[in-house]
Amino acid sequence: MKKKLSIIFSVVLLIVIGLGIYLYTAIRSPLTEGAKEATAFVTEQGMMAEVDDVSFYHGEESYWVVSGTSDEGEPLFAWVNDDSEKRESTLVLPQHAGVPLEEMEETVAKELGVTAFDSVRLGYENGQAVYEFTYTSETQGKLFYYTAFETGEYMKSFSIRTN
Repeated sequence: MKKKLSIIFSVVLLIVIGLGIYLYTAIRSPLTEGAKEATAFVTEQGMMAEVDDVSFYHGEESYWVVSGTSDEGEPLFAWVNDDSEKRESTLVLPQHAGVPLEEMEETVAKELGVTAFDSVRLGYENGQAVYEFTYTSETQGKLFYYTAFETGEYMKSFSIRTN
């Protein structure tokens, strides 16, 4: 009897694990495909010779932020709209055209009195490249703080109550 229960438990466990893996890949599939499309777009359009990293940003509109290098080896960022019909307005900037990430983190942390950020990433809002800082406050919940990539100027912030 114990052997039979053990076999049934093992089969059920394998089915649950299999379903979990299937669901995970099904959920991640659009992100994987979108990253491949953004990579192909910037290389085929000659915007970048090599792609190092691709991340997804969802703000007012969804963008793929592509990090790579030009034919001359210059480090670049490209902001590729997730909507393929709007990709003609892709923004490509040299990485040195923006305020360095470490400098922005230090400045914003000091300004807000934050010791650590949940995440810091590049995005695109109101027609320009931005840094999006997210952090959690016990009193205000999840906070989002935006600065311009090129100048470091404050753009906007908002919070979502989590408690």
